[in-house]
Formats: sequence, structure tokens, C-alpha cells
Amino acid sequence: MRRPRFWNDTSLLTNVLTPIGLIHNFISKQSYKVKKPYYSKAPVICIGSLIIGGGAKTPVVIAIQKLLLKKNKKVSAASKCYKGKIKHPVLIDKTHTSIDVGDEPLLLSQFCETFVSKNRKAALEMANNYSEYDYIVSDDGYRDISIKNKINVLVIDGNIPKINLKQFPAGDLRGSIDDALSIADILILIDEEKTDKKIVEKIKNYKKHCISARSEYQIRNDDKSEKITFTGIGMPKKFYNTLDKLKIKSIQNLTYPNHFQYGRHDVKHLLKIASEHGKYSLLTTSKDFVRFNDKNDPNRQLRDLVDVLDISVKIDQPDDLMRYISQKSMN
Repeated sequence: MRRPRFWNDTSLLTNVLTPIGLIHNFISKQSYKVKKPYYSKAPVICIGSLIIGGGAKTPVVIAIQKLLLKKNKKVSAASKCYKGKIKHPVLIDKTHTSIDVGDEPLLLSQFCETFVSKNRKAALEMANNYSEYDYIVSDDGYRDISIKNKINVLVIDGNIPKINLKQFPAGDLRGSIDDALSIADILILIDEEKTDKKIVEKIKNYKKHCISARSEYQIRNDDKSEKITFTGIGMPKKFYNTLDKLKIKSIQNLTYPNHFQYGRHDVKHLLKIASEHGKYSLLTTSKDFVRFNDKNDPNRQLRDLVDVLDISVKIDQPDDLMRYISQKSMN
């Protein structure tokens, strides 16, 4: 879906929708309470966010994967296969595309063995049965209290543009901020100085392990020329704001729905633009880029012409984070 503009501010519509958000959150919390508990053999590090999309979960999952691998830990990833067609648990391999397993799991699979399923517990069970992992890192399940032996890591990204801080469907929030903070074991605060003051004040009410982090950006090929950008992510304005920050001039922005699966006709349209403006004139995100494959982009015609902005998260206190995770996993 496309992110509604009315989520930016408070209005009559958001006030009308607010009670629905409260009811939705209550029902969601109750549903987790009646689920059959699942105890994972390997500790599950669940990465959560305050918002529905664009909360920097994926780069944090990758950052934690890399830190654990650097410590010689055996690590896998688990995901719920959002927008993917596969319904039963699978281990992602080179034959899978984003249409099969979703874009985010495909990104995670570049760094470690990644298991996906429409049922999150089925993905975890497959991972536990497949090998003896030290940790399973998941971009899903943060609020699912039926999963036992897990470590909840809440990501709060200061680069999120101004939002109304209301719960879905009135705004971006997955649930109440207090609920999310209360179940966190560790907070990762990305570019904390930019975080909304209301959120900062709420954080002060909770004694949590806080780890600071910062966003890092890298354009793969050409960071000098003017760009025509395209993206289908949860918070496209965040992408465009980043380009402004990097002083990358965009002469046109093409915005698609979140997790948009590009078809051959979309590829043809983008190829036409590239032919008119030159190689690397098109710029997108790494999450968009993995949605191109040999089915929608035969012979890599578009992929060889598109430039990509890679966004990563640098943990400022990696040893502290690893220690907190280790301590929690032994409890």
C-alpha cells in the first residue's frame, strides 16, 4: 500500500480513526496471549520498530548479523515472507526471487542462511531443526509474546520524517509507544539527536539498555550526476530526504507502493528513461533493487544501468550490544 499523507499530521480523519487503532492494538495483544507458546532452541533476536514501514529494521538486522558472525557465532535469519508467495517454510536459495519470499528476506539471505514462512513459528522451527545455531535473528515477531527464549531489540530511527505519532490506521505506529518500550530488552537509537522529542521523553521513563547508532550511506557507482529516483518502500520521503542530505540532485521522483513488485512493463518504462538520460541516471534503494530478477529483467538490461543507494547502520558500541545480547540469552 502507499503510505497515506494524512499520517503526517493530526486531522478530523485521524481523530475519527484513532479509536479504531486502539481497538486494533487491544485485539492484537490479546491474540498473542492465547497463542500456543513456542520455545526456540536457539535464542531469537527479534528486531522491532515503532512504525509500520521505514523504521530501519532491515539494516539493523544485517548489522547484528555481521557483528555476531564477526564473533564466530553461528547465525541464521527468520522472516515471515511478507508479500512473498511461498506459504510453507523454506530456506532461501539462489533460485528464489522477491516474488517467492519477499524483498527483505532476500536481502537478509545475502549474509546468512535465511528461513521464511507465512507462519513465523514454522520458520523458526525449520531453522532450529536445520542446524544448531547460536542465534536466530528475525525482522518479525517483536510483539509476539508466545515466542519464548527471545531477545527484543527495539529500533528507533531519528531519520523518520515528521509523523502524527498515532496508531494504525490513524498513523504509522504499530501500537502504542509505551507498549513497544515496555517489552524491549535493548534499544538501538539511530541518529538519536534527530529523534522526535515526544519519543525521547517516553524513553526516559524506561530503564533499558540503550545503544547508539548512526546511518551510513554509499552510492554504488556515480554520486556526481543528476538522478531520476524510483522507489517502492514504506517511507519514500525518508529516501528523498537522504538524497537531499547527500546533495544528490533528483530531477524526478517516481514513487511506487511499498514492496511493489516490478513487472516487465515497469522495467521497459525504466529502461526508456535510462536510454534517454544515460547509465546510472536511475537511482533506487537496495530493497527495490533485489526485486529485479531474470524474470522481469532478462539479461540484466535494467540492473546494469541502475545505480543503488546502500543504507547501513553502524553500531557505536558493538561490544556493549554483544554483551547485552549474551547476558539476555543466558537468562
